[in-house]
Amino acid sequence: MTTSAQFTANRANAQLSTGPRSVEGKAAASRNSFKLGLTAQSMIIPGEDPAELDQLAAAFEERFQPVGPIEAALLQTVVRAQWMQQRYARIEASYLHARIAALPEGTEYPLGAVMAQDSANGNTLAKIFRRQQAAQRDWYKALETLSRVQANRRTAEAQTVIGRPATKSPAAEQDWVRFNDSPQSPSQTPAHLEPPANLALRL
Repeated sequence: MTTSAQFTANRANAQLSTGPRSVEGKAAASRNSFKLGLTAQSMIIPGEDPAELDQLAAAFEERFQPVGPIEAALLQTVVRAQWMQQRYARIEASYLHARIAALPEGTEYPLGAVMAQDSANGNTLAKIFRRQQAAQRDWYKALETLSRVQANRRTAEAQTVIGRPATKSPAAEQDWVRFNDSPQSPSQTPAHLEPPANLALRL
């Protein structure tokens, strides 16, 4: 049992431990990573291995080391989109296996026969493909936004460490709003990445 003197001493010691005070220390502390909020209950369906999702999330966390809730949420979207792409690939393979197995024995060109049947009855393969494409777009969009947010943060941290005021750059919150409100195709080039106009060509 803690005595009154020990309790008082512990409180005094706690007052001395207020975290980093130097500019360098605060910048380092700000890089403490956030863990992704993925759970097996929300992401796993029968036939999937939760350990595979854990490994996927751990690999992306190790690569990007998200800082703060915005980076963590963006990286979570990247992982989820990657997981969904893999899921749709498994669904497509399972669907084809099941349809081929249901063909009469000795059917010539079974894959072609299945494709023809599918095209005439619901076009399930095309629907699966569209979902794969949607997941891929989500992956590219979230990854691009995450890369921009992290680049802005690192620039601001570097300027803070050397004692310079941070230059104006798109805030993480603005990037987050653009990510949620304006979907874009992976083939589109963001305005801030386009090369400057060549004035000589206008003369």
